[in-house]
Amino acid sequence: MRRSELVLLASFTLGLLTTRDAFAWCRTTTTQGFVPTSEKPCDDTGIPLYWSTRCVGFSVQRDASRWIDLATTRSVAQKSFDAWKNSSCPADPVSCTGSFDQGHPSIEVKDLGPVSCDCVEYNGKVGNANTIVFRDLAWTECDGTPKSDADTTLALTTVTFNTETGEIYDADMEVNTANNPITTDDPPGRVLYDFQSILTHEAGHFLGLAHTNLPQPTDKTKTPTMYARYEQREVYMRDLSNDDVCAICAAYPPNRSAPCDTTPRRGLALECGGGDPETTTKSGCGCMVLGQKPSGLDAVIVGATCLLGLGVVARRRRR
Repeated sequence: MRRSELVLLASFTLGLLTTRDAFAWCRTTTTQGFVPTSEKPCDDTGIPLYWSTRCVGFSVQRDASRWIDLATTRSVAQKSFDAWKNSSCPADPVSCTGSFDQGHPSIEVKDLGPVSCDCVEYNGKVGNANTIVFRDLAWTECDGTPKSDADTTLALTTVTFNTETGEIYDADMEVNTANNPITTDDPPGRVLYDFQSILTHEAGHFLGLAHTNLPQPTDKTKTPTMYARYEQREVYMRDLSNDDVCAICAAYPPNRSAPCDTTPRRGLALECGGGDPETTTKSGCGCMVLGQKPSGLDAVIVGATCLLGLGVVARRRRR
């Protein structure tokens, strides 16, 4: 399991007909244990992670949260994924130059409906689901093992992928509502930790993007969505910066040839273990969270990713 810390700050530019001064986006790769530094902010030795299809499905765990109901979660999640899909790509996303009018990224994430399983898992021989789950009680693994940094982690995304090709097989998001007052309230003055900002950032990890290493702009509203730090009471990370747009367009060019199939690998599983209601009863995975509430002005998002011969990677967001 590889883990890296994110600090989430919002960004705002989407589909503008401009060139940009600098870029710092990075993609998650198959390299195990890579730690970004100022000298080497992005890994250039591993294979970048990616979804091989143009369409991917996601599901929200049906119990949702006592703070955010199922319908609201599904709506906010779709908006968060759509922010990436609706980006207008530049002529050259790698250098992030040229007019931003070259079509949209060749990736779309669609809601497949709720599932019952509340565990993060990947099943190698049976069905799966790319889930969004809340941890209302405590920040732990499904077996009760406490996760680290409960007091600073807002969310965690775990991605399972092929270590030889970088193809993503599965992605699951966990939201730490046990330790954080995450809400969907507007205006910003009523928000402490904005749910849509958090999910838009995690959606970037879901799609194979790593944290951006661009220094925080003086104008905070221009901070990339994939920046690791989130600033309390702000909602500007709901929108993408040019840096984010270039990242998603480089990963999924508009002209990419790929099939559209939202079905998770080996079929959609509604229950844990790859089962469905007709053949399997829900196993009792009560994922919980431990830790004290954050006290700073910022929070960091952490995301995770899984590697298989297969691989796994984890990324989390902090305050």
